[in-house]
Formats: sequence, C-alpha cells, structure tokens
Amino acid sequence: MNLRNLSIKRKLTLITLGTSSLALILSSASFLIYDLISFRHLLSQDLVTQAEIIGNNSAAEMAFKDKVAATATLWSLKAKEDIVSAALYTTDGNVFAYYVRTNTHTATPPLHPPQNRGFRFTGGYLEVTRDVTLNEGYVGVLFLQSDMRQWNARVRRYINILLIFVLASGFFAGLVSSKLQALISGPILRLESAMTMVSSNKNYQIRAVKSYDDEIGRLIDGFNTMLSEIQQRDTALQSANDELKEEIIQHKRTQEELLKAKGAAENASRAKSAFLANMSHELRTPLNAIIGYSEMLEEETRELKHGQFTEDLQKIQAAGKHLLALINDVLDLSKIEAGKMTVQLGNFDVSRLIDEMVSTLRPTVEKNANTLHVHLADDVGTMRADITKIRQILFNLLSNACKFTDHGTISLDVDRIIDAGEECVRFRVSDTGIGISLGERRNLFQEFSQADRSIAGKYGGSGLGLAISDRFVKMMKGHIGVESQPDKGSTFTVCLPAEVRPEVADTTTTESQGDAQIVASKTRSNRDTILVIDDDPVVRDLMSRLLTKLEFQPVQAGSGAEGLRLAKDVLPAIILLDVIMPGMDGWAVLNKLKSDPELAGIPVIMVTIVDNEPMGMDLGASGHLTKPVDRERLADILNKYRFARDSTLAR
Repeated sequence: MNLRNLSIKRKLTLITLGTSSLALILSSASFLIYDLISFRHLLSQDLVTQAEIIGNNSAAEMAFKDKVAATATLWSLKAKEDIVSAALYTTDGNVFAYYVRTNTHTATPPLHPPQNRGFRFTGGYLEVTRDVTLNEGYVGVLFLQSDMRQWNARVRRYINILLIFVLASGFFAGLVSSKLQALISGPILRLESAMTMVSSNKNYQIRAVKSYDDEIGRLIDGFNTMLSEIQQRDTALQSANDELKEEIIQHKRTQEELLKAKGAAENASRAKSAFLANMSHELRTPLNAIIGYSEMLEEETRELKHGQFTEDLQKIQAAGKHLLALINDVLDLSKIEAGKMTVQLGNFDVSRLIDEMVSTLRPTVEKNANTLHVHLADDVGTMRADITKIRQILFNLLSNACKFTDHGTISLDVDRIIDAGEECVRFRVSDTGIGISLGERRNLFQEFSQADRSIAGKYGGSGLGLAISDRFVKMMKGHIGVESQPDKGSTFTVCLPAEVRPEVADTTTTESQGDAQIVASKTRSNRDTILVIDDDPVVRDLMSRLLTKLEFQPVQAGSGAEGLRLAKDVLPAIILLDVIMPGMDGWAVLNKLKSDPELAGIPVIMVTIVDNEPMGMDLGASGHLTKPVDRERLADILNKYRFARDSTLAR
C-alpha cells in the first residue's frame, strides 16, 4: 500500500493515530524502563541484605567448624523462592557448606568463591559475594545466587499491561482522530466533489461551499473566483461561437468556391511569404526616413545643446530600429519559406568577424552591466561560408544572451573541431542569465515562439531570432543546439562546416574579388565628391547631410538618366546607387556605368532595400548596403575607399 496515494481523510487519521500512538509508546516504554531499573536495583539491595543476615548467622558456626549448623543456616533460604543456590567458603577457598534449591539443575555454587565482592548480574542470575567476619576477624566467604524470577515476572506483566493499554489507547485515538479529521478533510473533499462535477458536467455555475475562514477557506474562495472568470470567458466564447455560426451560414453560398480553392489555400503560407518578401520597399521606406531624420535631429540637438529632446529622439530611433529588426526577421523568414533565400559563399577571416561582432555589440553588453569574454582558438583561421548569415546568427545569440543576463558574464568561444569526419568551426555562446527549462526548450527554434508569456512580456522580442538562426545554420549544412538550466544560464552551440559546399554552382564572389574593386578612380576625378542616385528625395536629403558631416561633397541625382549625366560631368570618387527607381532602375544604371571606360573605375556602392548582393557583385558593384543605412557602416566603407584611393595616389 502506497501511503502517498491514500485519501487525505485516511492520511489525517493515520498521522493523528501514529503520532499519538508513538507518543504513548515512548512514554510507557520510558516508565517501564525506569521501573524495571528501579526494581532491579531493589532486588540487588534485597539480596545484599539477605547475604548480610546469613553471613552474621553463620559466622560463629564457621569459626567453630560446625558444618551441620552452617548447612542448616543456608537451607533456611528455602523460604526465598528466588534464591537458587548458596555456599560458604573457608578462608582457604574451599566449600564449607552449600545449598541448592531442589528441581534446579543449572544453578550450582562455584567450587571457589569469586574474587570480586558485592553483587553482579551474569547469565540471567543475580549473584552476591561478601566476606564473613566474627569480631572483625575474617572467617570465610558467603555466596548467594538468585534467578531473578521476580524481575522477569514483573517484565512480562508490565509488557502485557503496556500492550493492552496501547491497543486500547490506539483504538480511542483512532476513533477520535477519525472524527476530528473531518474538520480538515471535509472542506477539501467537498472542494474535490465540486471540481469533479465541474469537470464532468462542464457546468461553471457550480460553486464550492466555504465552511471556515482558514487557508482552506481562502483556497475555496480562489476556486470559486476562478470558476466565475471561466464562466465569464465561457459565456463570451459561446457568444463568439454563435456569431461564428451566423457567419458560416452567411458564407455557405461560397462553400463550393472555397472547396475548389482548397489546393491554393494549402500554398497560402508560401504565397504569404512571397508577398512579404516583395513588400520590403513599402515597409522599409518610411522607417528609413524615421530613423535617419531622428539620428540627424539627435546630432543637431546635441550640437545646439538642447539635451531635453535627446531622450525623446533616442526613443524614436529605438522604436524605429526595433520595428526594422522585426520587419527584417519577418522578411528573412518569408524568403526562407518562399525559397528565395540563398547562401552567398565567400572566404573570410573568422577572428576579424568576431572582432566586428564584439565592437558592434559592446553597447548591448554594457546595457545590463554584463561582461563579455571572447576565447578564440589559435587555429581558427578562415572559413568559406555566408558571412552575412553567420554574422546574423551570432548577433541573435549574443543579443539574447545580453538581454536575458543582468550583471553577469557572457562568453563566446570559437574553435575548430572534427564533426562526423568533417572539419568544422564551432561557436559557443554562454551566459549566466535566467536559463531555459526543459519544457521551454522543446519549441525554442519555432517561429514566433518564446519561453513563456511572462518572459516575453518582461524582455520583449518577436520570437523569430532563434528560428531564423536555426534555418540559416541548416542552410549551411550545420547544426545548432542548446544546454541550459533555469537560473544558471544557457549555452548555445553552432557547428558549421569550415568550407560550406553549395548545392548549385557557386556564383558568389569572395572577399578577394570584392577587394579588387577597391581601386582609386581616375586622377582627374573629384576626390571628395560622392554622387547619390536615388528617386526618393528623403533618402537623398538624409544621405547628403550625412556625407556633409563626413566631410564629403554630395551631389544628388533623382533618376538613373540624371545620375549617368552627372557621373560624366562630375567624375565623383564614389557613387551611391539605389536599385528600385522608375524608368531606368539601378541595375541598368550600374551596367551602363561599368560599360563606359571613363566611368568604369569609379566604385559603385548599391544602397537599396532589395537584398540581392550577388547580382550587384556580378554586375561590378563594389559594395552593398541595405536601407535604412547603418551610418557607422557607411562611414567605414567610405573611409575604406578614401584610404585605398589616397594610398594609390601617393604611390
């Protein structure tokens, strides 16, 4: 019988009965032990007294060597039923006289007196040994032996009394506890009955009866409150269900058409993804203006020392960037589902990538007072993969580690291993944050899935970062895993082949090819002039302001044709070219620029919403930036080309 599975009624009865019985047994046992010890001491004192009397009476007889009288004295002990043997010994240790109770075969006095005087318990007997003296002269030794039958009888009698008392008390304790347990089990059993009725009948109007204002009473109040809330939600759900039924009736006429469109509906997810992937221009263009102008205004307020507006402008930037990140995640996921996401392979230095990530994420790390430790193996070297996707994977993992860790430590370990016979680069991101339970890890890499609602409400996020990272890793034939314990932190491990092999012919460019584009324009070009070709006046204005702050001379063109004309007239150092433009788009402009010997040497950087970097590289573009433009990245690229040009001219 498993005590844990007993009803609460029986548990309470057993606990009360067991506690009272244990206390009764302990107290009775203590009394019994005390009484037996006291009685044992009394027996020993009584036998010592008997020994004194017999010793005094037989002293003269031993002195005068009267064995008959001494034997008669010892046989007077026959009146004491517990004394089984006795003996008198001469001064030289020989038996002078002895007594043995009849019908006793095991108890006989020893041939010589024991060395120790006094009493002792041995072999179930109580023995007393004392010297016999006459006028303070030593005449012999007396030995008495008792079988302790009185003590044994007392033990048996007390044990029987104790058993009867314990059984009777246990019976009454069980009777009382069975009545008193109802004070606790009664309300709980009634609550269980109400819960069973609600569960079986789905009747949320039932209420549990409250008997007391104790903890159980408050539990019943909470249960009744929960039933009230469920009843309200059930009523609302029923109302919505009725409305839904009415809508179904109204749409029955279109049922045949819906059945014909069943096949198309099964592909609705892919159609949705394809639609979102093609809507990037309309989604990102407003954000480009919001983020760009807010950054510009923030700089101006700092210069004008209007600090009261800085925080509001930073909030606008943060909200815009958050929305942009969400849109980018949705678009990336949509492209993956629509089959438009491809792997762009290239050779790159892993340590350089890690340095860029650490520099980019430093403000995020410091936001929650965290510490970032980076451990790079000496042999990590280079790898051939999609650097953009790896950058996004690491950004997602490190951003999550920073977000869910407060005043903790974040570690990034990179090394080379052999996995399934293939050389791989392993990235391990560890933190000491809140951790993830086993149940939460099951859906961790699912779209729009987060640990739980409370965490999502506290820390935010769309639940797409890990899903996209998982898709990117699988696209490059790698694998991603997680180890975590709640309140101790998490470790995400990404293992990617050191050389990713494309499923189709590799038409991508490597960094060495991209670096080949970093050449100086003709010596007669305007060294500080940058031509901005974009049909959106907001973008042209933002880019011009930014270029001016970077000490460049911006020239604007609102169309592809105008951009070609200004390129011939100005001969700029660099051209920033949009792709989606009415009339002549950016691809056509790029093709004409690279076809003109006079303009072919000018670096062209595609600044666009369309994520098609490979096509731009194939047509001769020197770089690719996605709107809204990251100002620091743009500045780095422009300074990179400026440095390369100045170095060439110096030679």
